Amino acid sequence: MSKSGSELEEGGYVQLFVYRVPKKNHDPLQKLLQDIVKKLQHGTLRSEFYSLYSNEAFQGFTTIASTFAALPDEEFWVELDHYKGCDHRDQVMVSLGKDPGAGALFRQLGPLVSQGYSIVMGELEAMHLDL
Repeated sequence: MSKSGSELEEGGYVQLFVYRVPKKNHDPLQKLLQDIVKKLQHGTLRSEFYSLYSNEAFQGFTTIASTFAALPDEEFWVELDHYKGCDHRDQVMVSLGKDPGAGALFRQLGPLVSQGYSIVMGELEAMHLDL
């Protein structure tokens, strides 16, 4: 389905990141992500962060925390970075790659997430359903 210019301006493309974070690393990771978002202002439309509010799931469903094997002493975070499209994302990444401090910030992520956990990433494109 084609996208109009206004839909693209609103961000029809999202990078998703899923974090398992030891509760003791809540504040340091929050600070680091604030610094990273400042770097992402190379053109990202917006960045949003969410922490899991509830481990409940409807009958017959599975909670996302169990899918990612989050432990009781961990928090489960999701980051959404919005772009106009894949080309826009690519342009932002090229600009970010030219920023001398960006790499050092991103290297600080690994030690703050749960030991043995690799940050999960996905790239999503908006689906426009005809309802």
